[in-house]
Amino acid sequence: MALDFIAGCIGGCAGIIAGHPLDTLKVHVQSGRGSALQCAKSLLKGGTLSTAYRGVGAPLGGIAAVNAIVFGAYGNTRRALPNPDSLLTHTTAGAAAGMLQAFACAPVELVKTRQQLAKAGDGMPTGAWSGARHIYRTGGIRALFRGQGVTIARDCPAFAIYFTTYEAMTRGDQSAVKVFIAGGLAGALSWVSLYPIDVVKSRYQGDAVGRYAGAWDCFVQSVRTEGWQCMRRGMVPVALRAFISNGACFTAVAWTERVWQGIADETSVNSFAQSAISEAVCQENNDRQFDA
Repeated sequence: MALDFIAGCIGGCAGIIAGHPLDTLKVHVQSGRGSALQCAKSLLKGGTLSTAYRGVGAPLGGIAAVNAIVFGAYGNTRRALPNPDSLLTHTTAGAAAGMLQAFACAPVELVKTRQQLAKAGDGMPTGAWSGARHIYRTGGIRALFRGQGVTIARDCPAFAIYFTTYEAMTRGDQSAVKVFIAGGLAGALSWVSLYPIDVVKSRYQGDAVGRYAGAWDCFVQSVRTEGWQCMRRGMVPVALRAFISNGACFTAVAWTERVWQGIADETSVNSFAQSAISEAVCQENNDRQFDA
């Protein structure tokens, strides 16, 4: 259905705008640039959010593709399975959506991460497309898809948890408050559950100098030099960002679906009214012909 794709785009944009500053904070903390408080002070230096919103163009530029794939694949997969309303079906459809969207998400997140971590003199452009072109020129197509495997490893189980949790919490109650809270908790749970994989992904994709040979090498080097605690570094801002971002996303999706349904109902009523009027006119003409 077109509604799945449209609602996904609108919801995704709302989630990105609401949660990007905390996402920037997460990437800085995960990359070892200090504690959450230290990174927050650095990002807010100058009294504006411009640094915190650095790299927002990449996810916004790719959000149409990413969220259209997520909600489109999820909705169509769920309807194609034998029991669309069971929680197991929601889990399967969520995993399928995570698998497909990872192919669009990996390059988008790579550009975002590089821009979030960029320093003066790095030569990394600020625009989404210019950033992607810069990475392509310096490393080719493989550089743009660096971290593809670890992105899939994160997103398949994460989206299975995400959609199953949301569905379980909103059955029988689709009020705005319930949708926001359920979406927020579903997002936070899916992120926290797979957080170590996301830490590896952020470090590996943010590595512009070729320090790591692969995602596994990134994990081994990180644990060896910093200990296991590095795999949970930045979890608090991630959980907060996930709650805000995904609460906003599902609220926007639910709002879009209601507006769409309202338009469809109004169109249906108008069509019925026009049909009734046409039928009445035809009947009146028939009566006149009979009387004549």
